[in-house]
Amino acid sequence: MIRIARGATRDGINAYKIFINGIYRGKIGNNETKEFEVEDGDHTVYAKILWYRSKEIHIHVNHSTVELEVGNALDRRNPWTTTPEYVILRNIFLWKEYLFLREKERVDEDVK
Repeated sequence: MIRIARGATRDGINAYKIFINGIYRGKIGNNETKEFEVEDGDHTVYAKILWYRSKEIHIHVNHSTVELEVGNALDRRNPWTTTPEYVILRNIFLWKEYLFLREKERVDEDVK
């Protein structure tokens, strides 16, 4: 199983789309956690909002729950990130880095 948590983000009115192995699996809203059933083995996961997305991450599921967290990678406190020049550069070069997606921890489940 893959569990993805999203905290409060400034782009909270828009849900992030979750893709597992290139297939759309659902949306995750602000302060929401979703679980996605997957078979044991290797998987690639990424998140997308509008035309922006996270980098793909590769995970391995083996009788466990892989915990991921997703959010906005931009530092909104830095005034430079809101300038028109940065927005243009972000749209051209950083569209795969607008969101972050990373593994939190592994939680072993009882195997019976």
